[in-house]
Amino acid sequence: MMKKIYLFLPFFAAQLIFAQNSQQYYSGIFLDKDKKPKAFIKVFNKNTGVYEETDEEGFAIIQAQKYDTLVWNNSKNIQVVYGVQELKYILENRIPKKSVSAIRSKDYDSLIVKPKSDEYSISKPDYYLSKNSDSYFTKIRRLKQKNGDTLKIKKQEQNKLIINGSFNTSFEVRNRNAIPQTQNRYVQGRSQSGNLIWRGPETNEIFSYGPDISTLAYNFQPYDYDINGQLVPFSSGMVSAKPYNNSLFSTTVGFHNQLQINAFIKSENYNEKTRLSLDFGQHKNQTYFISQYDTNNTFKAKVNANVLKFKVQALFDFDETKATNTNRIALFNRAYQESLLTPISFSNNQGGFLADGQQRSYSQLGDNPEFLFGQNNKYNFLSNQKKYSFNLSRRWDDFNFSINQTYENDQFRNTDVYKPSTNGFSLGLTNDRLQNNSLYNANVSANYSFGDYDFRNTFNLNFIVNERKSDVFHSSQNRKYLYQRSSQDYIFNYDLKFDDGDFEFGANLGNSFYVSNTSLNNKFWLPKVNGYVHFNDILDWRGTRLKFFGAYTHQSSEPDITSSFSSYSTTQFLAQNASQYFPVREVESFKNLSTVDIAETKAGFNFSIYNRFNFGAEYFSRKITNDIFPVFENNSLLLKNLADHTYSGVELNASYENFRIAQDFTMTHRASFYKYRDVVDKVESGYNNLALSGFQNVYKTLSEGQVLGAVVGNYYETNAAGQTIIDDFGFPVASNNKKIIADPTPDFVMKFTHTFNYKMFTLDVNWEWKNGGQLWNGTQAVLDYYGRSKTSGDDRSLKNYVFSGVQANGNVNQIPVDFYDPNLSVFENRWTRYGFTGVAENYVQNADYVRINSVSLGAKFDVGNFRRSLGVSLFVNNIMLWQANSGTDPSQNLYDLDSGRGLDFFNLPSYKSFGCMVSFQF
Repeated sequence: MMKKIYLFLPFFAAQLIFAQNSQQYYSGIFLDKDKKPKAFIKVFNKNTGVYEETDEEGFAIIQAQKYDTLVWNNSKNIQVVYGVQELKYILENRIPKKSVSAIRSKDYDSLIVKPKSDEYSISKPDYYLSKNSDSYFTKIRRLKQKNGDTLKIKKQEQNKLIINGSFNTSFEVRNRNAIPQTQNRYVQGRSQSGNLIWRGPETNEIFSYGPDISTLAYNFQPYDYDINGQLVPFSSGMVSAKPYNNSLFSTTVGFHNQLQINAFIKSENYNEKTRLSLDFGQHKNQTYFISQYDTNNTFKAKVNANVLKFKVQALFDFDETKATNTNRIALFNRAYQESLLTPISFSNNQGGFLADGQQRSYSQLGDNPEFLFGQNNKYNFLSNQKKYSFNLSRRWDDFNFSINQTYENDQFRNTDVYKPSTNGFSLGLTNDRLQNNSLYNANVSANYSFGDYDFRNTFNLNFIVNERKSDVFHSSQNRKYLYQRSSQDYIFNYDLKFDDGDFEFGANLGNSFYVSNTSLNNKFWLPKVNGYVHFNDILDWRGTRLKFFGAYTHQSSEPDITSSFSSYSTTQFLAQNASQYFPVREVESFKNLSTVDIAETKAGFNFSIYNRFNFGAEYFSRKITNDIFPVFENNSLLLKNLADHTYSGVELNASYENFRIAQDFTMTHRASFYKYRDVVDKVESGYNNLALSGFQNVYKTLSEGQVLGAVVGNYYETNAAGQTIIDDFGFPVASNNKKIIADPTPDFVMKFTHTFNYKMFTLDVNWEWKNGGQLWNGTQAVLDYYGRSKTSGDDRSLKNYVFSGVQANGNVNQIPVDFYDPNLSVFENRWTRYGFTGVAENYVQNADYVRINSVSLGAKFDVGNFRRSLGVSLFVNNIMLWQANSGTDPSQNLYDLDSGRGLDFFNLPSYKSFGCMVSFQF
């Protein structure tokens, strides 16, 4: 066998020699620098030295081997040869080939040949599709012939126009929650020569320490202040007088209507191409004061579209509000105060004006709410807000880029009016507060991601520009305040995520810059570090998830120039002069302030089982440096960096989701626990014990080492043993000094949510429990002073009462006192002797409460052939409130100000309401 193989070796050698000697050539069209065919140029093979000249079409055939280098145009153009052929194959391919056609007659062709097809049909073999052509289509949108026999086809999209939306309508019936209890027996008046006498409004009497109304009767004689006449002692044959009801509150009804329409186009692969959303809203919010309400009209239009691989979003938002009055000057609080203080022997409802046009009230030192609210069908508040937004974004594989721009123009007009003869404004006062805001925001963001799903890296860059302008004009001062701020934020972030199924790790590192023209110092080191570790199936227990997380974030900020600090002027008045409160001074400037720096640390964990049972805990500590507070100096309202404080606490959350009780019956329960404290670490020299809100005699303070916003007021004098010191008349001694008397911070707050689902019905119950915290009940103090409180009505007949304490000489007090002795001046009784607000410490009360925030029962129905959804919901809000303090809801704030928590000075009661909402989706 081997011998036979050796016989063929000469033949194989000859074949190899001839193969090595066969000539190889390269052919092609040679281009110039403009990428056009170049005629009659010499092309050189640098490896062999041979050259050839191109024809008039730039075509040439040159001897070459693989990886030879060809040059032309004086070596300006270079090409490496990768493919070569034998000459005969090159020449054969240059000659067009054509098949011989059979000779047929027209008659024969007409019988057997089909009509000629579209010359641009893709089935025609003489043409080829471009690689940019669409692969699948049923209709052609565009057909374009490219080079020679190449066609480019774009399909006609099979788009669908879809229109849907929803309509929601609801009404809400409102009434007040708890208010302080008042006495309903004793009329306007005081003691005189040992007797209790009625003193009418013309005497300007402010006290209700007169006789029992059952001992009086109306004489039905003409009298400017009462259609029933004056009060006279009751005698036989007369009808005993009855107390007037001066309640200011009514049961009112408001409504809300909302219509949303969506029109969008979807392609045949269900991708949304364009969407137009329109949102129309009409609302009437009725307060529990029958004459006070506001109306609101809204319109929103949003367009989303995909344009040239970009996502485009445009938004227009319009909001218009009209209100009879607002509470900017505490008008509602003032009217509420006067309704409580009005003696039962005077009726506010009989009218707000006397025949001479002056105010008809129980005293010139008081007001009639009918007079305060009286206006000629006029809206004293108008707002007009317009927002324009444009967003553009695109994604290139792992790279995302977006630009978001928003411009907002806001106009507000408050007309605050006190008519002549108003208490504190005998000549009247009208002020138009006009505010115009021009706000521009631009956010340029980009992020790049790389890596696999189990190990992902992302770099983020955000550049934010804010241009804010605001001007405020007060007509009564004829002064305009101008504010402007330009700021930039540069935010850099790196995100890392690792996930192998059972173990997941994530981290975020970043730094920010903050630059502003109103700040004394720009910030270039604002680091951020976040991280978490996630374990799945702990100890092979399937469905369990445990996550530990931690974060450190450093931020800088400045007060918003559109915010008003004019309410701080309450601190310039004693509580008894609060009727003179009329805020018309704004801060002079937002410039020359250091930024408020916030360094926040948090750590915690979450544990869950099949996402049914969840439990989490978090500890947080927020160190706030150079915080800004308002102060009055040289009769000007200024902002200053005054203090450092630390806000820290813990939050716990637990839930059990979708626990099945029976068929079609599930329930979910959620609970949260929140505890915090905000302690002042440092106060700038000269500003310790600064009043933050409230009045001159009772206020919340900025005191080093104390809780931020602790309440300060006067107190009863005590000795070293803590015993109350009693004066020579048998009453406790009030100190002329002040100290911290209350801490508004609760011990903890717990919130609960319960959801029950049965078939198409859903019942939701939300309630909360706040434990601890205190407030100063100045409302109770003033009602006591005027003799209008239930306490002063019940206890004024108390005699021979001995206060617990010691006298100045150290002896135990044994002096009996009468709470109200008619033989003494009215200013010497138990409640008036300490002044308008009494002894502040005596009116500190616990602020605990348990509240059912909301209960709602909803159902959804399928209506019509298209299963359109109809939803009906019945709800009640604030329906049950238990509170430890007497009077108003402890969650209400002084004059509705955020800084007024813990101070109750005729705070408005909260609402309780019930209603129905109907929604229809189409």
